[in-house]
Parts: sequence; C-alpha cells; structure tokens
Amino acid sequence: MHRLSASAAAAGVALMLAVPAAVTGAAASTGVLDLELNDAQGASAAVDSSGHHHNGRVGSLVRMGSGHATFPLEAKDAALGSKPLVEVPDAGDGSLDPGSGGFTIVMRYRTSHAFGNVLQKGQATSAGGQVKLQQPKGSLTCMFKTAAGTATAGSGSVRMDNGAWHTVRCVRTASSVTMYVDGKQTGRSTHHTGSLDNAMPWSIGGKTACNGDNVDCDYFAGDIDYVRLTKG
Repeated sequence: MHRLSASAAAAGVALMLAVPAAVTGAAASTGVLDLELNDAQGASAAVDSSGHHHNGRVGSLVRMGSGHATFPLEAKDAALGSKPLVEVPDAGDGSLDPGSGGFTIVMRYRTSHAFGNVLQKGQATSAGGQVKLQQPKGSLTCMFKTAAGTATAGSGSVRMDNGAWHTVRCVRTASSVTMYVDGKQTGRSTHHTGSLDNAMPWSIGGKTACNGDNVDCDYFAGDIDYVRLTKG
C-alpha cells in the first residue's frame, strides 16, 4: 500500500476546496426576505431580518406587539383607503421576484376563517405574472402564474381554518410547484411557469390594488407569525 506524501495530500485537499459548487452539485440559495413580524405594538414598519433591508409597511388596522401580526376580522370590511395589509415594496432589481429559477416561501400562520389572500406579489392582470397564496373554503393553494404557464399546489385534505398554527412551505422550480404543510408534502404540480418578475409589492393580508367592486380585496383574517422568502 502506497502512502501519499504530505505535500501530495495537501495538494489534494486544496484541489477539493477549489472545486466550484456547480461541479459538486451543491445549490446555492439566498434568503431575500425575512419578516418575523415580532415588531412592537404600533410599529409602522415590519423589519426585514434577512439583512437586505426590505422592510414592510404596516397598515393602521394590522395589530402588532404580540410576537406576530394580527389581521382582524373587522378589517375585512374596512374602507378601501385603510389597507389592512403589510406591504413590502418591489426592490426594482428583481431580487424579490421569483424569476425563472428556484424560489421558496415559508410562512407560519393560523386562522379560523375560510377565506382570504394570505400572501401575494402581483394580481391577475399584473405584467410579469403573479404568485399568490390564498385559502378559498379553508384550503390553502400556492400559485405561480406567468404568460408561459401556471402551476398550483395545495394543502390537499388539510384544512387551514381550524384555528391551529400551521407552517407552510411552497417550493417552486422551473418546472414544478410543491406544497408542504407542517413538514408533509400535500400537493405538487409539474408545469413550467416561465419567468415571474413584476413591479408589485409583496402584499400580506390581501390585495394591494382593489376597489371592492369588480376587484375584490380578499382581505385575510387571522395571525401570521413570519414570512420568509429564499431564492435558489
């Protein structure tokens, strides 16, 4: 059995360290938004903990200060100018947009109501497409939609309006969208969704552009503990 010399062994280690992630198969991912929503009562901004400073604007009807954000039921019928939402403005450089590659949304929330748009970027007519998590009839769906195609995955038989905390993870790749609820896969759609990039804000708690007439606001009622977005 031959032994490597010390110099040869060192060279081998250096070579392994120098191999790029693309060669080894490792995939890089970057957290682009982390709203822990544990801001103080009366806070007008939801601080982004990702380090990218994508702070959210807190609407006056959203209650902070309990370690999470509360979107009260009475806000569902609020005046249109009130906006019971937390909105994160578009960054303008595509950093908050899913693009055409991997994108993951992780959110923890609870509700006793079977309606509402929980989280979205873009709306039905937005140039550049839209991504939306909504819960019609108590079942959560995660949809990525562009002119190139639509993929939607859901919570399956898991009801989300039972008043319990649920952790949701929606994973989008170039050719699929997969939903996990409390660590278990509940739905998967294998469709190509193209490049998603719009100028709309990330809106938590309903639509940011609505009039209550031909465009319903779809306001959410419940509590949201955190929202985390990752690219890659």
